[in-house]
Amino acid sequence: MRLSVVSLLLVFLIVGCNKNSIQKEDTQFPIGKKLYISKCAGCHRLYLRNEYQPDQWDTIMVSMTKKAKISLEEEKEILSFLKER
Repeated sequence: MRLSVVSLLLVFLIVGCNKNSIQKEDTQFPIGKKLYISKCAGCHRLYLRNEYQPDQWDTIMVSMTKKAKISLEEEKEILSFLKER
C-alpha cells in the first residue's frame, strides 16, 4: 500500500513537472505575465484573461495605468499577455 502511494506521487510529480509545459508557460509571455502579477496583484485579485474580452482590457488598462504607475512599454506587455487567447 505504501509503495503504491509513493509510486502515485512520483507519477504526479513527473507529469506535473513536464519540462515542455513549464517552459511553454514561462516563455510565452514572460515579461507581460510578470508585470501583470507584480503591478496588479498588490491592489486587487488577478483576473483571468478570459474574464474580459480583449477590447475590454484596453479600457481597463487606461484607468489602471496611472494608479499602478505603469509605463507605456509595461502597458503594452501586460496587454499582450492579457489579450492572448
